[in-house]
Amino acid sequence: MKALLSTVALVISAAVLGGCTNAGNDTIHTTPGGASVSGKRTEPVNYNGRMYRVTFRQKSGPGHYEVTVAAPGRKLGGTDGDRRIVEQIAASTVRHFNCRDGHRAHIVPGTQKHEKGRWIMQAKCGPV
Repeated sequence: MKALLSTVALVISAAVLGGCTNAGNDTIHTTPGGASVSGKRTEPVNYNGRMYRVTFRQKSGPGHYEVTVAAPGRKLGGTDGDRRIVEQIAASTVRHFNCRDGHRAHIVPGTQKHEKGRWIMQAKCGPV
């Protein structure tokens, strides 16, 4: 009887957890970060099951970074949709590794450019 109750509890738990889905939500997984980066740093990023390589380095001052997003083994597209995805990846990665005190990262408008299958842009920590 105890084994039957355990099995039923396991099946119910699996059904409840199986109903949890991330449909429609984008997820970004990065490796744990450390302190703010002042030199050049490259991090692997898994975004919706695809791998990206995000390289960033401090630009003109604290909280200002030049960011390059590439995809190992493939070229990134140059459409507006591709740009929006890459901006999310870049801002999330810069925020995770560099922004302090709960600040968010944002992409500096007009700095995004698609070049040789990768995206280059600038990001800043703090208010827009």
